[in-house]
Amino acid sequence: MASSLFSGSSSRSTKSNGKLADISIEEQLGELRNDVATLVALLADRGSTASQQARSKAQDAREQAEAGLSELLASGEDLLAELRDRYAGTEKQVRHAVREHPVATLGAAALIGLAIAALLRR
Repeated sequence: MASSLFSGSSSRSTKSNGKLADISIEEQLGELRNDVATLVALLADRGSTASQQARSKAQDAREQAEAGLSELLASGEDLLAELRDRYAGTEKQVRHAVREHPVATLGAAALIGLAIAALLRR
């Protein structure tokens, strides 16, 4: 690819009627400008291709992240609903136990309070 890019400027002199004639500076500059323009176009094309690939990869990563986030939110909502159900059931059991055994409940609360107080003194 590089050899075809600069193939037109490989000779600095030409043969004319058996004699070597130098190419004028203007012609050399023209060839050089053409080579630079070709190189710039090639680099722009490669940059465009790389940019498109990067955008595509970023879009894929974003879609995967959005899908993962949606799954995470759904599982979090399910877990929260399950915890609410468990909490509601446990709350009912505690209220029922307190109503059936109020004296035992007060004794357990007092014992827990004493244990906490003893731990905090140390």
